[in-house]
Formats: sequence, structure tokens, C-alpha cells
Amino acid sequence: MRLLIILLLISNSTFAQYWGGQEISESDLAPWVPKFEMEYQGSYHFGESEMESDLILFFSGGFIIGQVENGSWEEDANQWKSNYINLTNIKIDKTGKFSSDQHTGQFVHYKTENGALYKSLKIDNPWSSWIEDSKFEIGTKSELILKESYSGKYIEASYKKLQPAELHAMRPDDLQIMRNEIYARYGYIFIKKGKMDLYFRNQDWYRPEHKNVNDFLSDLERYNIDLIRSIE
Repeated sequence: MRLLIILLLISNSTFAQYWGGQEISESDLAPWVPKFEMEYQGSYHFGESEMESDLILFFSGGFIIGQVENGSWEEDANQWKSNYINLTNIKIDKTGKFSSDQHTGQFVHYKTENGALYKSLKIDNPWSSWIEDSKFEIGTKSELILKESYSGKYIEASYKKLQPAELHAMRPDDLQIMRNEIYARYGYIFIKKGKMDLYFRNQDWYRPEHKNVNDFLSDLERYNIDLIRSIE
């Protein structure tokens, strides 16, 4: 999971509504409306242990990307398998209200019992399956460094809107790797002993986990894949 350092800073009784099975009061929350919308960009951590998840939120080339990363333990494979949920049609209004096709919420300041203040995102209808109906969940913000959040040779294909001119300057083999690397970051299982399978199995960050990762792709990644393919 990405950027979990914030866990060390908050006690079990004050992290989120159901952190450690305990609730927090809405009176501990206050609106957070920064001067610039870009200040909302970050990684928001929700939950604990096997119920934890991270929402990465960033702005790039006209896209607002909101992607939830969570996972589950696969007994048969004896390993943790990652899962990704993309929030679509994200909008943030001038009062800090957050909305998407799947979830709604509000950017807030969260004040803990000891007086510490954290920039946070309150989700009113959480993706966490263990949260009861009509209960919210709080995710506290930490810095998101995009260049450190992805693995591979062409990581910009997952967080930057690519331009045709830069792709035309690349060799066809490199374009193929760039395009397939987007899938590989999500643990896509390539054809056994094929060109991409042999290449990515030599990358220490690659973990083959899923036969299909199409639902994991963000709108930005879909755009870049189509652009790369058109130039290949």
C-alpha cells in the first residue's frame, strides 16, 4: 500500500470513524477550503489492517484522477492481491465538496483529541464494505510524489498526458514496452514465455496477479494507451 507513514502519527481511537472499532464525532470536523484546488492533490489513507485503502488524487492534463487501492489475502495463492477502483467524473466545488459517479464527500480538517489538525477527506458512502449504511469514513492526507508512486521505465504514462511529438521520437519496441508497462503495473499476466512476459519477469517490481486489469486503468492511462497504439 502507498504512503502509510501517517499511521504512525495517529492513535487508534482518533484516526477515522471506525478506526479500532471506535467512532469519531462530526464536531471534530471543519471545512477545508485551500486557496488553490491543486492543494487537494495527495494520498488519503482510510481504515486499518486488511481493511485499509488509499485514495490517490491528482490533476493532470485536464484529468482529475481518483484511484482507490486496496486488496485482499488470497489463501490459495498465499499472497496479498491488489485491487483498484477508479472514481469517474470527479468534481470538486468551491466549498470543498467532493463528488464522483461512485462516491461523494467533503474535504475537511480533522481535529484529534490531543488537538492535532489533519487535512482529510470525509467520504459519505465509503467503498469499505465493513462500514455500516449512512456512516462516513475519514481518510487523512499525506504528500503524493507521483514519480515515486509508480514503478517501471516509463512511469509518466500513468500520471502525465503524453504528447504525440514525444512518442514519435521513440522506437517502436520502446513504445510497445511503454504501453504494456501500464498493464504490468497492475499485475497483468502476459502470455507465458512471450516477449512481454519475458521482459517484465526480469523487472524486480513486477508481480503477475491478474488475467484482466482493464477495470483498473484510469481515464488518463486509457487515453495514453490509445495514443501510444495509434503511433506504434
